[in-house]
Amino acid sequence: MIEHRSVRMDLMSSKEVAEYLKSNDMVILPVGCFEMHGPLVPLACDTFTSWAASILLSEKWNCLSAPPIVYAYPGASGPWPGTVDISPTVTMEYIKAVVCGLLKGGFRRVVLCGLHMPINPIFQMVIRTIYQESGQIVMALRPGVMMPKDLTEQQLGYGPGEDIAVLAAMKILGLHGAYDPSVCEVDKPSGMSLDNIEKLGDLGASVPWVFTADYQHTGVRSCLRMEDADKAVALMKDSVDSLGDIPELFAEYQQQMRELDKTKPWSDPAWSV
Repeated sequence: MIEHRSVRMDLMSSKEVAEYLKSNDMVILPVGCFEMHGPLVPLACDTFTSWAASILLSEKWNCLSAPPIVYAYPGASGPWPGTVDISPTVTMEYIKAVVCGLLKGGFRRVVLCGLHMPINPIFQMVIRTIYQESGQIVMALRPGVMMPKDLTEQQLGYGPGEDIAVLAAMKILGLHGAYDPSVCEVDKPSGMSLDNIEKLGDLGASVPWVFTADYQHTGVRSCLRMEDADKAVALMKDSVDSLGDIPELFAEYQQQMRELDKTKPWSDPAWSV
């Protein structure tokens, strides 16, 4: 039996999905990207981590996880070898099209899930555009703390990072062994490529930028070992357990918004002054 088969929509038949939709209307859509993550971490890092998180969430919430969107706007790694550099506009339109396809297919609670930092503003544009155009309520989720700093340091002896997150994700996805972090023998911190990026950010400004060295994206460190994967997976599962009753809250919010659409309090407002 393939692990997680009961929630992986990519492994299910049309008949199985039809049966599922009789009692549940929720699906999680993981969104990653395909980009440089330093000299060792796989290009599909964000796809693996978002997909693994979606699978864990699906098991906790008893819902389905759709297969991931792999190609999306990468951000600062755009010009690096292997990166598939998709524009933000194309990314937004494609995610929107997939979400609308899921809604058309009978799902009513669609949850976008992505751990890639630049995907969050794109998610916000997608869910607001869909609501403005159709009135449909879609949720975006970026579970930012999949490995809490204090617990990761306590359990593994070092802090969280994309290197250990992808090691855990690949274990969940049945890809353990394809990435070996223990071959790294140097330590370099992640960071911005130019000083002015942070200075401008501190002043409330935002600019596009690119990495000028491979280690700037994720950092590289020599402390990781293959055997750390199991402990890292356990940390991810604990983090998922802490997310609470999102499915119920999501359903309640959708109902509240439907009621507002019926009553339209803005059409004849009771002005406060």
